[in-house]
Amino acid sequence: MDLRKTLFLVVAAVMLISMGATSQSSDIYTIGGFEGTLPSFWNIGNQPTNSTVTWATDQSRSMGHSLKITKTATSDTAAWVSDNMCDIWSPTIPAGVDILLGAYVKTSGVNVSPSTDDQRWYVAYTFYDSAGALIGQVKLPIDQSTAASSGWVADTNGLGTASLPTVAWKLIVSFVGGKNATGTVWADDFLFTGRTTWGGQDWNTAVGVPTGWYYWLPPIGGNDGALSNGFENTVVTSEAAHSGTHSLKFNMPASHTAHDAFVGTKRIPLGNLDAGTIRAGDSVRISVWIKASNLVPDSAALHPSSWAVGITPLWDSKFGNNDGYSPSGPDYQFVFPHVASFDWTKYTQDVLVPTGVIALETRLHVYATFVGTVYFDDLNIEKITTTTGIKSVSNSAPHAFELSNNYPNPFNPSTKINFGIPKDGMVSLIVYNVLGQKVRTLADAPMAAGQYSLTWDGRNDAGSVLSSGMYFYRLQAGGTAIVKKMLLLK
Repeated sequence: MDLRKTLFLVVAAVMLISMGATSQSSDIYTIGGFEGTLPSFWNIGNQPTNSTVTWATDQSRSMGHSLKITKTATSDTAAWVSDNMCDIWSPTIPAGVDILLGAYVKTSGVNVSPSTDDQRWYVAYTFYDSAGALIGQVKLPIDQSTAASSGWVADTNGLGTASLPTVAWKLIVSFVGGKNATGTVWADDFLFTGRTTWGGQDWNTAVGVPTGWYYWLPPIGGNDGALSNGFENTVVTSEAAHSGTHSLKFNMPASHTAHDAFVGTKRIPLGNLDAGTIRAGDSVRISVWIKASNLVPDSAALHPSSWAVGITPLWDSKFGNNDGYSPSGPDYQFVFPHVASFDWTKYTQDVLVPTGVIALETRLHVYATFVGTVYFDDLNIEKITTTTGIKSVSNSAPHAFELSNNYPNPFNPSTKINFGIPKDGMVSLIVYNVLGQKVRTLADAPMAAGQYSLTWDGRNDAGSVLSSGMYFYRLQAGGTAIVKKMLLLK
């Protein structure tokens, strides 16, 4: 049998109110950064004595990592084994489609001319039906005709050799060194796409992001083993980090072809969040730390919607393998300072939890004409609950926005402010000094319609007591803004 050909065995059964010291935030989903030690979707399947199975950075074809196995003769196979790859996009793998399967591999010091299966290196794709019964397997022997490859080699199946006789609900990919196979092999940029009629699963075919993350990078998510349009520079890097040692880096040259892309969290059910279940109408705050260089501020001003980065929280009514992909949620784009570079800065966005959802994912998004280098780190999602400060006086909504005169006025050391919101939406209430400088953010969050009251303690956002003088407080919601003045006396 020609070992470069594939073997296909068919078996019959076969995702509120910010008040500084007067509010409390509860972390509900601390994704953190990019410090994970395993690649998303992959697990160490077997690592017998005299073998090492590592998520390696010494060699990679894309995104800075590869799957690596080094071994001598061992008591068992050494292997990387995937999760169920029917995830994120397509709920199943269709029957009757000619599927391109494979991986890019690189070898060093491997045993040559294997005569038994135990001496072979290979990548295998194993398919199962809805009942968990085996449909079949495509097994791709890695080239062992020489001890070392000249570089990364595409190890793929032939035309017409992988067409499922029935719909698959589960796919497990294995990268294996037989127990008597020796040397070092790296695998990267796995291939899984229909050759003509099916776009594939888009499930992280490069292995560059850690557990809990996934990506979509042009041209078609990497499904065909290729990343382009500038996103081939995307990598989890140790060049910069807000915390820990790693961050996510996008490096977009001016010459790149316009295209959106993201690295995002996998969906998580709301009931599994650290602070317990969140519900429709709850407010959550999404924050991420960003560092940037090589920016083009004039381009950002000219193209605010496409020369941008941001986040995309996506709410989903479904969760899990085989549930398909039908999330909803808007893009939120960040406004960068008019500079060519800036150090680590925290960007936030507050959103309301919509009705009818059970899961959330959040994308770190780079838009079509963005040029420059941007690092993302420490993505965090909080549920904001008010404990003191802003109080809901009545659920009865006024007919229009209302902002009462503060009382007492003049005041020392504190004063009460009442306001009313006629409809749900984003609300900000900010205190300014006579120079127009913001000194205290009293509210900046989604709020439900109703009547509210708060007490301001005469302190700024840093907690310091302000000096005597005139101050202005401004309520803004939607297209409405109301400004009033107050006098702090000592």
